[in-house]
Amino acid sequence: MENFIGDRIRELREKKHISQFAMAFHLGMSQAAYSKIERGLTEIKASHLYAIAGVLNTSIYDLLPPSLGAGTLNRNEYLLQPVFLSLKSLISRLILRNKKR
Repeated sequence: MENFIGDRIRELREKKHISQFAMAFHLGMSQAAYSKIERGLTEIKASHLYAIAGVLNTSIYDLLPPSLGAGTLNRNEYLLQPVFLSLKSLISRLILRNKKR
């Protein structure tokens, strides 16, 4: 699962007979930079993930790992987890600030 997203992108791209050069061109980057995404040598930007899913005519959910470790999350939970963590942190700070008053 170390490079799940890159491997999944490569698998779908090859099934559709799309070259790395064509993908890179569509994303506005060099073929070398795109290759690093597939090999897991660089983090993929969310905007690139959406663009890649569009070129491959698939959902971004099909490019993401099926689980996050021990517990499995549904697709919405996977994408919303950072939002929930931010909200939890914000609520904790508000509670602490109100206790100081």
